[in-house]
Amino acid sequence: MPQVQVAVHQGTPTLFLDQRPTFPAYFWSSGPTETEFEQGPAARGYALAGIHFHTFDVGTYGRPPEWCGPRQGQDSPYDFSSLTARFGQVLDLDPEARFHLRIHLRMPPWWQTLYPEECAQSSAAEKGPYLAQSYASEIWRAQAEDFLRAYVAALRQQGLEERVIAYQLGAGDTGEWVCGDMSMDEVCGDYSPPMRRHFQNWLRGQYQEDTTLLRAAWNDIQISFDTAQVPAPAAQLQTTHFTFRDPAREQQVIDYYRCLAELCGDRVIGFCRAVKEASGGRAMAGAFYGYLMELAWNKSFFGVGAQSEYSTYQRSGHLGLRRVLRSEWVDFLVSPYGYGFRGIGGEGAAMSPVDSLRHHGKLCIIEDDTRIHLDEDTEDYGRLHTLQDTTAVLQRNFAQALSRGQGIWWYSSIDPSRDPALQPLLQRFAELGDFALHLDRRPSAQIALILDDESFFYETVRNDLDLPLIFQQRLWGLPRLGAPFDTYLLEDLCEGKLPEYKLYIFLNAFRLSAQRRRALAAVLRRRGQVALWLYAPGYIAENLSLDHMRELTGFQFGKGDHPWGPLLHLTRFDHPITQGLSQDLCWGTNTPLGPVFHLEDPEAEILGQVVYSQGRCKPGLGIKTFPEWTSVYCAAPNLPAPVLRGLARFAGVHLYSEAGDVLYASPQLLGVHTVAGGSRRFALPQPAEVVCELFSKTVVGRHTGQFEVVLPPRSTALYYTGDRATLAKLETRGNKTEESRA
Repeated sequence: MPQVQVAVHQGTPTLFLDQRPTFPAYFWSSGPTETEFEQGPAARGYALAGIHFHTFDVGTYGRPPEWCGPRQGQDSPYDFSSLTARFGQVLDLDPEARFHLRIHLRMPPWWQTLYPEECAQSSAAEKGPYLAQSYASEIWRAQAEDFLRAYVAALRQQGLEERVIAYQLGAGDTGEWVCGDMSMDEVCGDYSPPMRRHFQNWLRGQYQEDTTLLRAAWNDIQISFDTAQVPAPAAQLQTTHFTFRDPAREQQVIDYYRCLAELCGDRVIGFCRAVKEASGGRAMAGAFYGYLMELAWNKSFFGVGAQSEYSTYQRSGHLGLRRVLRSEWVDFLVSPYGYGFRGIGGEGAAMSPVDSLRHHGKLCIIEDDTRIHLDEDTEDYGRLHTLQDTTAVLQRNFAQALSRGQGIWWYSSIDPSRDPALQPLLQRFAELGDFALHLDRRPSAQIALILDDESFFYETVRNDLDLPLIFQQRLWGLPRLGAPFDTYLLEDLCEGKLPEYKLYIFLNAFRLSAQRRRALAAVLRRRGQVALWLYAPGYIAENLSLDHMRELTGFQFGKGDHPWGPLLHLTRFDHPITQGLSQDLCWGTNTPLGPVFHLEDPEAEILGQVVYSQGRCKPGLGIKTFPEWTSVYCAAPNLPAPVLRGLARFAGVHLYSEAGDVLYASPQLLGVHTVAGGSRRFALPQPAEVVCELFSKTVVGRHTGQFEVVLPPRSTALYYTGDRATLAKLETRGNKTEESRA
């Protein structure tokens, strides 16, 4: 029986198939039925390109669903009779096919009718209780685990189990563990009996069965574990301290969001464990999960219903990522690349803090569902209109995945049978994926971007803060600063086991316990590192205080208690960070934040002012140098690339380019995506024996630490920067592919 596992290879978690490192390249389709495979011509094209992994949906939303519910004359709610015929449709086209199964466990109407008390209940009374299963339903959990065991057994009985490389467990909308009905708008939940019971039991564990502790935390002398309820919509949608939740008054809501996050994380882990045990550990297990760089979504973003001013973060369930990353039962996580800016000039990164996945030994797989020039029925998600743009964006996304040691799958509309020009592109991707397994795949960035999962529990569910601070910052300024960056959860940094970086950017380090403050001081204050703090670093501990911010950052602060959209402009241009920048450069947000913070520190060097309510102009960008480290503070979110580039240069970060192109890099790869094109000079961190553009197979430099090229407008380039002997392995792989196709 073939063995599939994830293990570290060349510095990065890697798929091993039969003890051989393998690049995870997939064709993603809607899947075959018993009698036809609509995307069969595309599947054959992928097989000819050397891509033999196939992923499609099964489970409650299979074609037909294997978990089908009660049937007349049948004792079992499962029907596995179509498996051989359906999988055979793929095997007939690609005898080398292996399967990554996306198993849906969201329960359809038949189950909702049988178990109405087990369904999630929203605050929208007109919708009724039927919002699929509650994640807290123990009936659903037990049945789902039974189905998973039965599914694996059926695959084994029909001789298909050895073809399966991965089981991906999904619930929520589109299998992505997000319940859109209760997370993207003013509708709240889950008010079902299972969730109420689960929350009460969670509180018993959290407060050690001590009612006194619960009452003190909730500031409610009447509350008990038996009377505690899921917070009402008004409590979930409002905050008592402007943008933030005051733990002295809102611990009920904070506790519920934490409980929901842990519940969803535990369900992912439990279902992964079920299939790992059922399969004897012979396949990978994972999920769509951990979209913490992306979940400023709401219904307005997706064009569903009326305008929504809310964020999805706290009510999504994805904040359980920390638990999932530490589980031995989870091998991989998947996400589409970000939805916010996909077109030419946009960014192709995953929705998760990907280097935390790498740090914990999890394989990251990117879903490339680009809407290409052939998709004439949509204009959504940055749909492209020419083959040139399609090629550039697909190459950009692939360069991102390859340079970060990730896997990738492509949507079925990226179909070489519809446009033959896609065939050699996919073949080159397969060749380069295999080639990359020979490279140094360790992280090489000198910038660490830090995101705190816990701080989300302490902020508003409105989109005022998350949209500019995380969603837009990742899409606009960061990818264009001219140097790569690694993205981690704050908890990983606090544990003191990450590589050392020159520059640390803290997006949302708002809620920090005394223990985490000490841990950060130990990591940051030692060898001249530079830390950039945004908006309200450390503001929340047991209470909310400027003293907490001073203790964390070293700055003295003031604040304004009139919510407004803070905007920042530069006032000093002779400092290394701001030298050469334009005086018309400004940034921030027009959505109201409160409080609005500023510097009141005579020892700080002030580089810019924050402007907010009543036209207040206060010091908002400053720097303070200490013997062991340097602290930088910015009062407004969404810093532009030129400012980030100046900060990186000041911190001693190696800059590959200052042209503002989207850029990815690893020790031996450099990816560049450009809109304008033109002449470029790239500086390498160390000389390379050969520099070769990998898509065109063109050598552009030898024995050099820098090289110059002319980039076409609206294009992507991927450069190998290393020794000639390693590059020769790519040429050998390409020759073998041509012989195989012939």
